[in-house]
Amino acid sequence: MSINWEEYRYGGDAADVSSLFELYRISDYLDAFDENRRRHDRGIREQLLQHGIRLNERLSPRIFSLFGEVCENLEFQSEAEVFCMPDQNINAFAVLDLREDKTHSLIGVTAGALERLEDAELRSILGHELGHFLFKHNRLNALLSMDPNNRSMTVLPPFGESLFLRWRKKAEISCDRVGLVACRDFYSSARSLLKATFGLSEKNLNLDIDALVSQIDEIKSTPELIESVFSSHPILPIRLKALELFARSTLAKNCGCPIPGDPVENQQIEKEVDELINLTQRHPVKPLAVAVMRSIALGGALVMGADMNISDDEVKLLVQILHGLFTDEPEKVIVTDRQKILAELPPVCEIIKKEGSDQDKVFVLSRLAEIAYADGALMDAEGKAILQIADLLAYPADRAYGIIVGAAQTGAFRTDVMLTRIAAELRRSFGGEWISGNAMPSTHDVTK
Repeated sequence: MSINWEEYRYGGDAADVSSLFELYRISDYLDAFDENRRRHDRGIREQLLQHGIRLNERLSPRIFSLFGEVCENLEFQSEAEVFCMPDQNINAFAVLDLREDKTHSLIGVTAGALERLEDAELRSILGHELGHFLFKHNRLNALLSMDPNNRSMTVLPPFGESLFLRWRKKAEISCDRVGLVACRDFYSSARSLLKATFGLSEKNLNLDIDALVSQIDEIKSTPELIESVFSSHPILPIRLKALELFARSTLAKNCGCPIPGDPVENQQIEKEVDELINLTQRHPVKPLAVAVMRSIALGGALVMGADMNISDDEVKLLVQILHGLFTDEPEKVIVTDRQKILAELPPVCEIIKKEGSDQDKVFVLSRLAEIAYADGALMDAEGKAILQIADLLAYPADRAYGIIVGAAQTGAFRTDVMLTRIAAELRRSFGGEWISGNAMPSTHDVTK
């Protein structure tokens, strides 16, 4: 019976990819990106041929044979080429080279991996990379920004970028599962991850999953330590625990993988892996840091609504501040109910008043002033809202006025009101005529 890989895929991975396509409509962009590569990109495979060694049957019978076994175990029909790269670290990668005539699936494996990994460990590494092809992860790499002048990591807006960065960690969980199915041995898969991450073998470190996972409990209170280790991969204890849970599933057993412990229901596995992945998300924990974040979220919404006209630019800036400085999921911090904002803001400000410094108060009020200016004007009601929040923080009004003026001095007038009006007029014009059917005539009509 053939393998249904969507059953093996980590649910969080599949859900995030679905959200990226549905919410941000990336399909057309990816199609255009792929077509552009087909027409112009000439270099990925050539670079590998230039700097690496293509491992065919004559040059490396061992790797050629192992790769064939992996494809058989995964029931994967692949014409992928495997290259050895001159690097003594243990690593591997998978990349698609799009051409007008053919798409090449390329896998690079470092010399360090080939020399230092056992056969079963290499099967796991190779299977992991094929997993990126199976789940079509590689295509989403087109969302990464290649513009050196773009401060963002991706071409997506803030919420979309946050979703993409969270997804990358989840994608690795899916591919670790494919690596396990490829090698059919949990301990070999786990050792390959251990060696790839730290370069350590069992000579220097026992593969004690419980001991490694205990590190998670020790740093739960400071998730900054978790997030700082790998930006695109979960830390090793989390990956190992997630892999162990999957290895005890009926899905793994059905593929011939011996279960390393008591079996676990598939639904329970997904739930526990979700909890592990949640530990990798960026979010403040210390009460003062949480209070500063929430005061900006609550106060920002209050300032935006003070003039009864909330602009897209104001909302975008609030999201950017929360995402850039505090959390991967700013949407979960923003409160949209006015009565709830009025009820929650005073106790939050009280924490900053008691535990924070003047620097913390200035930081909060400065961000609120920036939000007030985001729509191209500072309205009287917005200024009054900032002063009310300054009063909750026990920060002097005269100094708060200085912060409001200082925000403008540093370029807080981000939007030109006249341009905004022109855009509104264009929207009204196009909405009234273009959308109603009076579209631009076709080329055929023009030349008639």
